[in-house]
Amino acid sequence: MKVFIVEDNSLTRFTIKTAVEKLGHAVVGEAESFSEAVSKLRDMNPDAMLLDVILPDKSGLEVLKEFKKMDHKTKVIVVTALEQDSLDDELMREGASFILRKPFSVDELEKALSKI
Repeated sequence: MKVFIVEDNSLTRFTIKTAVEKLGHAVVGEAESFSEAVSKLRDMNPDAMLLDVILPDKSGLEVLKEFKKMDHKTKVIVVTALEQDSLDDELMREGASFILRKPFSVDELEKALSKI
């Protein structure tokens, strides 16, 4: 599976990348902001995107909305430490396929990737 990672914290992004690759998937791109993610996604067609909710310039929710306009077929796994039912509901309405809570294990990541 080809995976794109959107996470502003470089250590967390590295950890996610390492886990994705350990599971046998390819990381085809990384971004640390909304603008970088949207720019890079225009040129890619990943199978899955791991998307942080809190980014420096806009929220992961806004990335989802923009992504929806681009009519991508990529499945989105939202990665967040936030636990709010109303936010979860909105993320799912906007196209998230799965919500993965930080911190998560490699097994939890594998489960999320297998569900999409």
